[in-house]
Amino acid sequence: MSERRIATVIEEIHYWKEHNLLPDVYCDFLLALYTNGEGTGEEEIIRENKINIVSAIQVTLLSLLLPFAFLVIYFIEFPVLLQVSILLLFVAFSYRMTRVYSRKFSIYYHLSIVTFLLLLLLMTVYISTLFTDNQWLLQFVIILNVLSWYFFRRQHNIKYLKIVSILGIIFVILYIVLQNFHILSL
Repeated sequence: MSERRIATVIEEIHYWKEHNLLPDVYCDFLLALYTNGEGTGEEEIIRENKINIVSAIQVTLLSLLLPFAFLVIYFIEFPVLLQVSILLLFVAFSYRMTRVYSRKFSIYYHLSIVTFLLLLLLMTVYISTLFTDNQWLLQFVIILNVLSWYFFRRQHNIKYLKIVSILGIIFVILYIVLQNFHILSL
């Protein structure tokens, strides 16, 4: 019998056992027969379920980092050092998730990259506004961030980062030009 058919039969036997369609003794016998006595495979299913639960928790936390970062900065009155420390933890976690999911190259990988880059932008802009109100420094920090997105794109070969970084540079330059002609004043 082919490996694919055996895997299908084993899945069916697990289904029968889980839904009590056959007695457990019969299901265990059939599983031992089809797995050549190597076990029932339930340990693998339990391990896969644990991995899926951990992955779901990581993705949920990753998705909530950006809203929590805005919450920490703008709505909760923490001391400045604590706010920067929390932002640094968020950035470190999102970077770690980028490294974890880089091997799998899935949608989680792209979510972690976007979260990491946006949190890094938010943190650097927040830190630069803490030290000075100079608009030129803020614009320089934003341009450096957007340029880092472009070089990050070249390193990891991600096409949408190229488009976003070029649009970001255009918008920042357009903002600078309009602000210098006093058309746009914030």
